[in-house]
Amino acid sequence: MKRSVIAIIIVSFLLFGLTMEKQESSALISDKEMVQVGIIVKDIEKSARQWAAFLGNEEIPEIILAARSELNPTTYNGSLTDASARLCFFQLENITVELIEPVGGPSTWQEFLDTKGEGIHHIAFNIKGMKSYVKAFEENGIPMVQHGGWDTGEYSYMDGSSSLALIIELLEHYE
Repeated sequence: MKRSVIAIIIVSFLLFGLTMEKQESSALISDKEMVQVGIIVKDIEKSARQWAAFLGNEEIPEIILAARSELNPTTYNGSLTDASARLCFFQLENITVELIEPVGGPSTWQEFLDTKGEGIHHIAFNIKGMKSYVKAFEENGIPMVQHGGWDTGEYSYMDGSSSLALIIELLEHYE
């Protein structure tokens, strides 16, 4: 009887361990480090000044124009778009705050501003293997709404608003 109870306890611990391992391996994001919060704004100069004052920065980071890349053209809801936005990045110790002002073309940024106003648009994670991540997200009911990039990387916005209450940005930097 004692051996049976010990065997049951051992098997229970083994099964519990296998279940925990399976849950971890089914995670859509393997690296749990969030690297960015993206905020949609109407006026990037004003918002950048306010963020700089809030953070005690003497200088405002450079505001750049993100436009369509020939290497990684932008798609929105499956169609090519000339979407562009002005961006400003505040690098904190543990995360980057990205301000995004939509300035042209259909995009998730403009849709967000038009329907929700200013606010948190997405959180971002660095990944390797964009296609496999996009496929896994879509298989789990989180569709891609926008994709684009630059010469040394790409991004995908995955619409988790129905299950996660926001968009997840997948960022891949080529090495």
